Amino acid sequence: MGYLLVAILLAIGMVGNSLTHYVFENAAEPGKYTLADSFWFSAVSITTLGYGDVLANTQGARFGTVVFIMLMGLTSFSLFFGMTVDVVASAINRAQKGLGHAMVKDHIIIVHFPSEQRVRQIIDEIRADPVHGSSEIVIVAASIDELPFSAKDVVFVRGSSHDSETYQRARAKDCKMAIVLSPNYADRHSDAIVAAAVSVLDRANHDIHIVAECLDEKHRPLFDSCNADAVVLGMTIAGNLLVQEAHDPGIAQVIESMASNRRGTTLFSIEVPEAGVPYTALGKALLDKGINLIAVNRGRECMTTIEGVVSKSGDRLVYAAKRKSDWSALRALTGL
Repeated sequence: MGYLLVAILLAIGMVGNSLTHYVFENAAEPGKYTLADSFWFSAVSITTLGYGDVLANTQGARFGTVVFIMLMGLTSFSLFFGMTVDVVASAINRAQKGLGHAMVKDHIIIVHFPSEQRVRQIIDEIRADPVHGSSEIVIVAASIDELPFSAKDVVFVRGSSHDSETYQRARAKDCKMAIVLSPNYADRHSDAIVAAAVSVLDRANHDIHIVAECLDEKHRPLFDSCNADAVVLGMTIAGNLLVQEAHDPGIAQVIESMASNRRGTTLFSIEVPEAGVPYTALGKALLDKGINLIAVNRGRECMTTIEGVVSKSGDRLVYAAKRKSDWSALRALTGL
Protein backbone atom coordinates (compact mmCIF):
# COMPACT_ATOMS: atom_id res chain seq x y z
CA MET A 1 0.00 0.00 0.00
CA GLY A 2 2.86 2.37 0.88
CA TYR A 3 4.56 1.66 -2.44
CA LEU A 4 1.34 2.50 -4.32
CA LEU A 5 0.83 5.71 -2.36
CA VAL A 6 4.37 6.90 -3.11
CA ALA A 7 3.87 6.07 -6.81
CA ILE A 8 0.64 8.08 -6.85
CA LEU A 9 2.34 11.09 -5.20
CA LEU A 10 5.18 10.85 -7.72
CA ALA A 11 2.71 10.77 -10.61
CA ILE A 12 0.82 13.76 -9.17
CA GLY A 13 4.07 15.68 -8.87
CA MET A 14 5.09 14.93 -12.44
CA VAL A 15 1.69 15.65 -13.99
CA GLY A 16 1.00 18.70 -11.81
CA ASN A 17 4.31 20.36 -12.60
CA SER A 18 4.02 19.55 -16.31
CA LEU A 19 0.60 21.17 -16.52
CA THR A 20 1.47 24.30 -14.53
CA HIS A 21 4.65 24.79 -16.55
CA TYR A 22 2.81 24.31 -19.84
CA VAL A 23 -0.11 26.63 -18.92
CA PHE A 24 1.85 29.53 -17.39
CA GLU A 25 4.78 29.50 -19.83
CA ASN A 26 2.53 29.40 -22.90
CA ALA A 27 0.25 32.07 -21.41
CA ALA A 28 3.22 34.41 -21.23
CA GLU A 29 4.68 33.35 -24.57
CA PRO A 30 2.22 31.29 -26.70
CA GLY A 31 3.67 28.29 -28.50
CA LYS A 32 6.97 28.46 -26.63
CA TYR A 33 6.75 24.94 -25.14
CA THR A 34 4.84 21.80 -26.04
CA LEU A 35 3.32 19.51 -23.42
CA ALA A 36 6.18 17.10 -24.13
CA ASP A 37 8.67 19.87 -23.35
CA SER A 38 6.93 20.53 -20.05
CA PHE A 39 6.98 16.85 -19.16
CA TRP A 40 10.67 16.73 -20.04
CA PHE A 41 11.26 19.71 -17.75
CA SER A 42 9.51 17.86 -14.92
CA ALA A 43 11.52 14.70 -15.51
CA VAL A 44 14.96 16.37 -15.51
CA SER A 45 13.94 18.49 -12.53
CA ILE A 46 12.68 15.62 -10.37
CA THR A 47 15.82 13.58 -11.11
CA THR A 48 17.98 16.67 -10.33
CA LEU A 49 19.67 16.47 -13.74
CA GLY A 50 18.54 19.95 -14.87
CA TYR A 51 19.90 20.21 -18.40
CA GLY A 52 18.75 23.85 -18.71
CA ASP A 53 17.26 23.47 -22.18
CA VAL A 54 13.74 24.05 -20.79
CA LEU A 55 13.24 26.66 -18.05
CA ALA A 56 10.51 27.99 -15.75
CA ASN A 57 10.49 31.75 -16.38
CA THR A 58 7.06 32.79 -15.13
CA GLN A 59 6.07 33.11 -11.48
CA GLY A 60 3.27 30.54 -11.89
CA ALA A 61 5.60 27.93 -13.42
CA ARG A 62 8.20 28.52 -10.72
CA PHE A 63 5.59 28.21 -7.97
CA GLY A 64 4.44 24.93 -9.53
CA THR A 65 8.04 23.69 -9.53
CA VAL A 66 8.40 24.51 -5.82
CA VAL A 67 5.17 22.71 -4.89
CA PHE A 68 5.14 19.75 -7.27
CA ILE A 69 8.88 19.12 -7.65
CA MET A 70 10.76 20.42 -4.59
CA LEU A 71 8.16 19.59 -1.95
CA MET A 72 6.26 16.64 -3.42
CA GLY A 73 8.27 15.22 -6.29
CA LEU A 74 11.79 14.96 -4.87
CA THR A 75 10.53 13.35 -1.67
CA SER A 76 8.31 10.83 -3.45
CA PHE A 77 10.98 10.13 -6.09
CA SER A 78 13.60 9.38 -3.42
CA LEU A 79 11.17 7.13 -1.56
CA PHE A 80 10.02 5.43 -4.75
CA PHE A 81 13.60 4.76 -5.89
CA GLY A 82 14.62 3.48 -2.45
CA MET A 83 11.60 1.21 -2.18
CA THR A 84 12.22 -0.14 -5.68
CA VAL A 85 15.81 -0.98 -4.76
CA ASP A 86 14.54 -2.73 -1.61
CA VAL A 87 12.00 -4.74 -3.61
CA VAL A 88 14.65 -5.85 -6.12
CA ALA A 89 17.15 -6.69 -3.37
CA SER A 90 14.49 -8.65 -1.50
CA ALA A 91 13.57 -10.59 -4.65
CA ILE A 92 17.22 -11.44 -5.28
CA ASN A 93 17.67 -12.52 -1.67
CA ARG A 94 14.54 -14.68 -1.78
CA ALA A 95 15.78 -16.30 -4.99
CA GLN A 96 19.17 -17.04 -3.42
CA LYS A 97 17.41 -18.52 -0.40
CA GLY A 98 15.20 -20.62 -2.70
CA LEU A 99 11.99 -18.97 -1.50
CA GLY A 100 10.84 -17.56 -4.83
CA HIS A 101 9.33 -19.06 -7.97
CA ALA A 102 11.57 -20.44 -10.69
CA MET A 103 11.00 -18.61 -13.98
CA VAL A 104 11.91 -21.55 -16.22
CA LYS A 105 10.44 -23.87 -18.83
CA ASP A 106 11.41 -27.21 -20.40
CA HIS A 107 13.91 -27.58 -17.56
CA ILE A 108 15.38 -30.42 -15.53
CA ILE A 109 14.63 -30.80 -11.82
CA ILE A 110 17.14 -32.31 -9.41
CA VAL A 111 15.48 -33.30 -6.14
CA HIS A 112 17.51 -33.44 -2.87
CA PHE A 113 21.03 -32.24 -2.12
CA PRO A 114 23.04 -35.13 -0.60
CA SER A 115 26.33 -33.24 -1.10
CA GLU A 116 27.80 -30.46 -3.22
CA GLN A 117 30.14 -32.90 -4.99
CA ARG A 118 27.29 -35.23 -5.91
CA VAL A 119 25.03 -32.48 -7.27
CA ARG A 120 27.87 -30.82 -9.18
CA GLN A 121 28.71 -34.15 -10.82
CA ILE A 122 25.09 -34.56 -11.93
CA ILE A 123 25.03 -31.00 -13.32
CA ASP A 124 28.32 -31.55 -15.20
CA GLU A 125 26.91 -34.68 -16.84
CA ILE A 126 23.76 -32.85 -17.89
CA ARG A 127 25.80 -29.98 -19.33
CA ALA A 128 27.88 -32.44 -21.39
CA ASP A 129 24.79 -33.98 -22.99
CA PRO A 130 24.42 -32.86 -26.63
CA VAL A 131 20.62 -32.73 -26.43
CA HIS A 132 19.86 -31.49 -22.92
CA GLY A 133 23.10 -29.66 -22.10
CA SER A 134 21.62 -26.19 -22.50
CA SER A 135 18.53 -26.90 -20.37
CA GLU A 136 17.91 -24.84 -17.25
CA ILE A 137 18.21 -26.79 -14.00
CA VAL A 138 16.15 -26.38 -10.84
CA ILE A 139 17.48 -27.89 -7.61
CA VAL A 140 14.81 -28.72 -5.01
CA ALA A 141 16.00 -29.31 -1.46
CA ALA A 142 15.15 -28.54 2.15
CA SER A 143 18.51 -29.51 3.65
CA ILE A 144 20.35 -26.32 2.62
CA ASP A 145 19.56 -22.63 3.06
CA GLU A 146 21.09 -21.63 -0.28
CA LEU A 147 23.27 -23.12 -2.99
CA PRO A 148 26.92 -23.30 -1.92
CA PHE A 149 27.98 -22.57 -5.50
CA SER A 150 26.96 -20.39 -8.41
CA ALA A 151 26.32 -21.89 -11.84
CA LYS A 152 24.77 -20.56 -15.01
CA ASP A 153 21.09 -21.46 -15.54
CA VAL A 154 20.88 -23.28 -12.19
CA VAL A 155 18.04 -22.18 -9.89
CA PHE A 156 17.44 -23.20 -6.28
CA VAL A 157 13.98 -23.82 -4.77
CA ARG A 158 13.95 -24.51 -1.05
CA GLY A 159 11.18 -26.71 0.29
CA SER A 160 10.10 -30.21 1.18
CA SER A 161 10.26 -32.76 -1.62
CA HIS A 162 6.94 -34.12 -0.31
CA ASP A 163 5.10 -30.79 -0.61
CA SER A 164 3.23 -30.06 -3.85
CA GLU A 165 3.69 -26.30 -3.27
CA THR A 166 7.46 -26.80 -3.62
CA TYR A 167 7.00 -28.27 -7.08
CA GLN A 168 4.66 -25.46 -8.03
CA ARG A 169 7.48 -23.01 -7.27
CA ALA A 170 9.86 -25.25 -9.23
CA ARG A 171 7.38 -25.12 -12.16
CA ALA A 172 7.12 -28.89 -12.37
CA LYS A 173 4.19 -28.49 -14.77
CA ASP A 174 6.63 -27.16 -17.38
CA CYS A 175 9.46 -29.60 -16.58
CA LYS A 176 10.59 -32.28 -19.03
CA MET A 177 12.55 -34.59 -16.72
CA ALA A 178 13.56 -35.03 -13.10
CA ILE A 179 16.30 -36.82 -11.21
CA VAL A 180 15.43 -37.72 -7.62
CA LEU A 181 18.59 -38.34 -5.60
CA SER A 182 18.90 -40.08 -2.28
CA PRO A 183 18.95 -37.35 0.39
CA ASN A 184 21.35 -39.22 2.66
CA TYR A 185 23.49 -42.18 1.66
CA ALA A 186 23.90 -43.24 5.30
CA ASP A 187 20.16 -43.28 6.07
CA ARG A 188 18.36 -46.57 5.46
CA HIS A 189 15.07 -44.66 5.18
CA SER A 190 16.29 -42.66 2.18
CA ASP A 191 14.64 -44.94 -0.37
CA ALA A 192 11.22 -44.38 1.19
CA ILE A 193 11.82 -40.62 1.11
CA VAL A 194 12.79 -40.83 -2.58
CA ALA A 195 9.74 -42.94 -3.45
CA ALA A 196 7.41 -40.48 -1.71
CA ALA A 197 9.05 -37.55 -3.55
CA VAL A 198 8.57 -39.34 -6.88
CA SER A 199 4.89 -39.85 -6.11
CA VAL A 200 4.30 -36.16 -5.32
CA LEU A 201 6.29 -35.06 -8.36
CA ASP A 202 4.35 -37.40 -10.63
CA ARG A 203 1.08 -35.93 -9.36
CA ALA A 204 2.40 -32.47 -10.19
CA ASN A 205 3.02 -33.52 -13.80
CA HIS A 206 2.34 -37.02 -15.17
CA ASP A 207 4.41 -36.29 -18.28
CA ILE A 208 7.73 -35.79 -16.49
CA HIS A 209 10.31 -38.50 -17.14
CA ILE A 210 11.39 -39.32 -13.58
CA VAL A 211 14.60 -41.19 -12.72
CA ALA A 212 14.91 -42.24 -9.08
CA GLU A 213 17.98 -43.30 -7.14
CA CYS A 214 17.57 -46.40 -4.95
CA LEU A 215 20.25 -47.39 -2.44
CA ASP A 216 19.07 -50.86 -1.44
CA GLU A 217 17.85 -53.26 -4.12
CA LYS A 218 15.54 -54.83 -1.51
CA HIS A 219 13.61 -51.56 -1.60
CA ARG A 220 13.05 -51.74 -5.36
CA PRO A 221 9.35 -52.67 -4.90
CA LEU A 222 8.78 -49.27 -3.23
CA PHE A 223 9.04 -47.65 -6.64
CA ASP A 224 6.58 -49.92 -8.44
CA SER A 225 3.57 -47.93 -7.26
CA CYS A 226 4.96 -44.39 -7.46
CA ASN A 227 5.31 -44.15 -11.26
CA ALA A 228 9.08 -43.73 -11.48
CA ASP A 229 10.04 -44.14 -15.13
CA ALA A 230 13.42 -45.59 -14.19
CA VAL A 231 15.14 -46.67 -10.99
CA VAL A 232 18.93 -46.66 -10.70
CA LEU A 233 20.47 -48.91 -8.05
CA GLY A 234 23.59 -46.81 -7.67
CA MET A 235 25.17 -48.56 -4.70
CA THR A 236 24.47 -52.00 -6.17
CA ILE A 237 25.97 -51.05 -9.52
CA ALA A 238 29.04 -49.55 -7.83
CA GLY A 239 29.53 -52.67 -5.73
CA ASN A 240 29.16 -54.99 -8.73
CA LEU A 241 31.63 -52.90 -10.71
CA LEU A 242 34.20 -53.03 -7.93
CA VAL A 243 34.04 -56.83 -7.88
CA GLN A 244 34.10 -57.06 -11.69
CA GLU A 245 37.15 -54.80 -11.85
CA ALA A 246 38.91 -56.94 -9.24
CA HIS A 247 38.25 -60.07 -11.31
CA ASP A 248 38.71 -58.56 -14.79
CA PRO A 249 40.82 -55.37 -14.79
CA GLY A 250 39.81 -52.78 -17.39
CA ILE A 251 36.04 -53.14 -17.13
CA ALA A 252 35.67 -50.16 -14.82
CA GLN A 253 37.57 -47.96 -17.26
CA VAL A 254 35.23 -48.92 -20.09
CA ILE A 255 32.08 -48.38 -18.03
CA GLU A 256 33.34 -45.05 -16.69
CA SER A 257 34.01 -43.82 -20.22
CA MET A 258 30.82 -45.11 -21.83
CA ALA A 259 28.53 -43.98 -19.02
CA SER A 260 29.75 -40.37 -19.19
CA ASN A 261 28.70 -37.67 -21.64
CA ARG A 262 32.09 -36.04 -21.22
CA ARG A 263 34.30 -38.73 -22.74
CA GLY A 264 34.03 -39.60 -26.43
CA THR A 265 31.84 -42.60 -27.23
CA THR A 266 28.94 -42.89 -24.84
CA LEU A 267 25.77 -44.90 -24.31
CA PHE A 268 22.45 -43.90 -25.83
CA SER A 269 19.01 -45.46 -25.96
CA ILE A 270 16.06 -45.13 -28.30
CA GLU A 271 12.59 -46.62 -28.43
CA VAL A 272 11.94 -49.10 -31.24
CA PRO A 273 8.64 -48.21 -32.98
CA GLU A 274 8.27 -51.29 -35.21
CA ALA A 275 8.29 -55.05 -35.00
CA GLY A 276 10.00 -57.72 -37.07
CA VAL A 277 13.50 -56.23 -37.48
CA PRO A 278 16.20 -58.88 -36.82
CA TYR A 279 18.55 -57.45 -34.21
CA THR A 280 21.47 -59.64 -35.26
CA ALA A 281 21.49 -58.20 -38.78
CA LEU A 282 20.90 -54.71 -37.42
CA GLY A 283 23.80 -55.03 -34.98
CA LYS A 284 26.21 -56.23 -37.68
CA ALA A 285 25.21 -53.42 -40.02
CA LEU A 286 25.55 -50.80 -37.31
CA LEU A 287 28.98 -52.10 -36.33
CA ASP A 288 30.24 -51.28 -39.84
CA LYS A 289 29.14 -47.69 -39.17
CA GLY A 290 31.00 -47.44 -35.87
CA ILE A 291 27.92 -48.03 -33.70
CA ASN A 292 27.89 -50.89 -31.19
CA LEU A 293 24.55 -52.39 -30.26
CA ILE A 294 24.92 -53.23 -26.55
CA ALA A 295 21.54 -54.55 -25.44
CA VAL A 296 17.79 -54.57 -25.96
CA ASN A 297 15.48 -53.83 -23.04
CA ARG A 298 12.04 -55.36 -23.25
CA GLY A 299 10.09 -54.40 -20.16
CA ARG A 300 12.12 -55.61 -17.16
CA GLU A 301 14.10 -58.02 -19.34
CA CYS A 302 17.55 -56.92 -20.55
CA MET A 303 18.83 -58.92 -23.53
CA THR A 304 22.58 -58.59 -24.04
CA THR A 305 22.63 -61.57 -26.40
CA ILE A 306 20.46 -60.76 -29.42
CA GLU A 307 21.04 -63.73 -31.71
CA GLY A 308 17.70 -64.76 -33.22
CA VAL A 309 15.82 -61.92 -31.51
CA VAL A 310 13.53 -59.72 -33.63
CA SER A 311 12.20 -56.33 -32.63
CA LYS A 312 8.91 -55.63 -30.92
CA SER A 313 7.28 -52.23 -30.77
CA GLY A 314 8.23 -50.61 -27.46
CA ASP A 315 11.66 -52.23 -27.18
CA ARG A 316 14.45 -49.99 -25.93
CA LEU A 317 17.66 -50.21 -27.97
CA VAL A 318 20.89 -49.41 -26.08
CA TYR A 319 23.96 -48.65 -28.16
CA ALA A 320 27.37 -46.98 -27.94
CA ALA A 321 28.22 -44.22 -30.41
CA LYS A 322 29.77 -40.79 -30.71
CA ARG A 323 26.38 -39.13 -31.19
CA LYS A 324 22.74 -39.97 -30.72
CA SER A 325 20.53 -41.01 -33.64
CA ASP A 326 16.84 -41.84 -33.78
CA TRP A 327 15.43 -45.13 -35.07
CA SER A 328 14.85 -43.83 -38.59
CA ALA A 329 18.45 -42.62 -38.84
CA LEU A 330 19.78 -45.97 -37.67
CA ARG A 331 17.63 -47.82 -40.17
CA ALA A 332 18.83 -45.50 -42.93
CA LEU A 333 22.46 -46.13 -42.00
CA THR A 334 22.05 -49.89 -42.20
CA GLY A 335 19.79 -50.00 -45.26
CA LEU A 336 17.57 -52.62 -43.59
